[in-house]
Amino acid sequence: MSLSLRRFKAVVLIVPALCLAMLGSYAHAATSHPAVVSSNGMDGLPEVVATTAVPKPHVDAIALLGDAGFAAGLFDRIKQGGKTYSAQNLFSFSVGSRAVRTGFQAPPLTGGQIWALDVDPATNSVYVGGDFGYAGGVKRPGLVKLNATTGAIDANFRPPAGKVKDLELVTMAGRKRLVVAGTLSGKIVSLDPATGRNDGFIKLAITDPIPGAWGVLSVYQFAIHPNRTHLAVTGNFTKVNGQARRGFVMANLKTSPVAVGTAGATLSSWYYRGFSKVCSATLNNNTRRIAYLQGIDWSPDGRYFSVAATGQIPAQPSDIWHWWNTDAYKSQTTVCDAVGRFALADSSKPQWINYTGGDSVWSVADTGKAVYAQGHFKWMDNPDGYASAPARWDGAGCPEPPAWPEPGVVCKPVGDKKTGELASRRSGIVAIDPVTGRSIQSWHPAMPVSMGGKALLATGKGLWIGSDSKRYGSENHHGLVFAPLP
Repeated sequence: MSLSLRRFKAVVLIVPALCLAMLGSYAHAATSHPAVVSSNGMDGLPEVVATTAVPKPHVDAIALLGDAGFAAGLFDRIKQGGKTYSAQNLFSFSVGSRAVRTGFQAPPLTGGQIWALDVDPATNSVYVGGDFGYAGGVKRPGLVKLNATTGAIDANFRPPAGKVKDLELVTMAGRKRLVVAGTLSGKIVSLDPATGRNDGFIKLAITDPIPGAWGVLSVYQFAIHPNRTHLAVTGNFTKVNGQARRGFVMANLKTSPVAVGTAGATLSSWYYRGFSKVCSATLNNNTRRIAYLQGIDWSPDGRYFSVAATGQIPAQPSDIWHWWNTDAYKSQTTVCDAVGRFALADSSKPQWINYTGGDSVWSVADTGKAVYAQGHFKWMDNPDGYASAPARWDGAGCPEPPAWPEPGVVCKPVGDKKTGELASRRSGIVAIDPVTGRSIQSWHPAMPVSMGGKALLATGKGLWIGSDSKRYGSENHHGLVFAPLP
């Protein structure tokens, strides 16, 4: 038996149910941790179940409201112990007892999956955003507000239509606001949490999708600075307010109270020019074009932010960030299939970039002690940015990367030709040292994945993780994991 708490062995650690219940309400708020979380997950949480209708279920959003936990994504059935339950892309559970909250009867959200959740303790509500078009037969394209106890629809909340990829309830400029991003008009807007009306605080003209990229003009994810002074955004766009901003935009936020209808977000000059470069997936009219910047999160102190990216690999060798590069060289590099960290005070170059070697990274969470990231990668710390284990093998009969030696062939991994550093085996999830930018070697709870996880939620007690993986480390945890702080 083991225990755990975006995002142990019983003989080693016992966490009382009361402690689990006192986690409070969390959404995107910056949370600082004193240590790296455990590589063992808490037993007893509900798991998603593969069915004929949904053969590859996954959890893509997590939110907490007191003892009530909420998990959403793409699934139609969950299980706990010997019982199974029908659940249309959303379920609720007790954080303390881990039991499914059967009293929460959310309406069927049909037409697409759920991507985002947040909660409002003041009104006992949960906001649900995604690709769906209807909630219990009622037209609610992309966004609905539910009672957190019963699951009943709030009929007074009538937001603008559109697919929702990310949302956060936050107090800015003297007012509580629901920031929502996706394909809806404006792409990222601030809504009245009670009515769903656009309050006009965010007015950024996000236009011109990346040529050939999958999908339509859209914001993917955003992160609000811990001090509510900046808004960082990723997505499929190339211009904001008529200025070139391929895939990323930073906005300055007003902090003093403003009247409803008054714009509080202005375009910042912060832009790293390496974001405008293409990855291999978009090179030479490759049909696998994607808008490659995805997940984003601020450090708890607000000095840095990290981005997660897909895109295959950097298009040119000169685009790869190396530890020995001069600053002038580093300013040209790209965050393709990697995690990159940037300083708010310096847009000229990354603090570091850690490459997977050719696999996507979707989500990222910074707790001060670690930058956690999820994706469908097998390697991190890849010294050359290419799909390989070590940079090269040494010995007779050794194959060229990324192939592995045949059984019986003795090969020595010699690592990067200049530094001798090796890539690190990391399956689906990684914890990166925020200072060095390298994988924390003592932390490796492998998560075999298909597409990879897209939900990370840090709380004062640990890290909630949502993914399509059936395992976390050596134990079964399909879809939902809580990894406690030691």
